[in-house]
Amino acid sequence: MDALMGFDPRRVARFACLGALFLFLCWQHVQATRIGYRVESTRREARALRSRVADLRLKVDETMAPAALAARAGSKLGMIPASPGALRSLAEETDATSGLLPRLWARLPLVGPLRS
Repeated sequence: MDALMGFDPRRVARFACLGALFLFLCWQHVQATRIGYRVESTRREARALRSRVADLRLKVDETMAPAALAARAGSKLGMIPASPGALRSLAEETDATSGLLPRLWARLPLVGPLRS
């Protein structure tokens, strides 16, 4: 009966394989397009973030500039430069600097050695 209707099993199998291959290639193309859009979106986001980082670095540099710090110190905090007469130098005592505490104090990262 199959022979009378024109259904050859090899022809049907070949047609099914070609159909499956066509569907696979379509799915692969859709996935490649989807990934391409995602890559382009990520590139745009990375470009925007690099621009934001550059802007923030520029702002930090402007904020930390010595002239800007001096202006803010004078206007907001009311600080003024010290006059030379206001500075005092402490005489270095030999027994005071030879102890354990002054040596440890001098090793702290924000404190320098005792000045004379």
